[in-house]
Amino acid sequence: MNHSDTAELMAMHSLLASRQDEIIGSIWKLVEAESPSGDFEGSRAVVDLLIETARTIPPISSVERIVVPGYGEHLRLRAFDRQASHAATTLVIGHTDTVHPRGTLSTHQEREGRLYGPGIFDMKASCVLALEALRALVTLNVIPKRPVVLLLTCDEETGSETGRQLVEEEARRAAQALVLEPPAVGGHVKTSRKGAGIWKVTAHGIASHAGLNPEAGASAILELARQTEHFHSMSDPASGTNFNVGVVRGGTRSNVVAAEAEIEIDVRFSC
Repeated sequence: MNHSDTAELMAMHSLLASRQDEIIGSIWKLVEAESPSGDFEGSRAVVDLLIETARTIPPISSVERIVVPGYGEHLRLRAFDRQASHAATTLVIGHTDTVHPRGTLSTHQEREGRLYGPGIFDMKASCVLALEALRALVTLNVIPKRPVVLLLTCDEETGSETGRQLVEEEARRAAQALVLEPPAVGGHVKTSRKGAGIWKVTAHGIASHAGLNPEAGASAILELARQTEHFHSMSDPASGTNFNVGVVRGGTRSNVVAAEAEIEIDVRFSC
């Protein structure tokens, strides 16, 4: 790193430090707009806030909200593209959905110089900082060599069923991609991600009265309980593989042997 690069980094650090109160205020607004995956109104509220900020940043020339009916909204912003509109881009990728259900907001607080709240780490603070980085670049007259695309999807936490196509589309046009995922334990920058898979397993049993003739039935719930133990036993932390049965559904009444049941499994693995 040469002297000029060091000076630019120091200037950017000073600028961001001077805007700390505004940055924290923007982060809190995003956190307070709870947006669990699949919550359309929450997703739209977060996108509204991000667009409100984006409108104040001159190099952002295009703002596109992509509606996924019944689910949420993706957000795609383009910046610094007037001088090189056909050049390969720098793609910045993030997401606005969280794993936290509505009502978790009551836990948000500032404690010992740190902010706590649903989705603040993964990854609403990152969304705000991405916009602040664009603001800092134009304020300091540091113009990127490539156009910048900021793509924030609304379904990352549930497997990117609709967002994946957008990510792949933009990635094909990009010279490089930066992902806004928060750091690993100890603050280390992530340079790779685990693969992920989501499966649904359904069991079909035989219904019977649990009091009069339980032996005539076959419990779908009992079978999936056995399978849950089996799936979890296949986890291997040393190789980076983890199975998690996170959702269980089944049965009709407590006094009926369950004829139907299903589980949802999240699998993570190192590539």
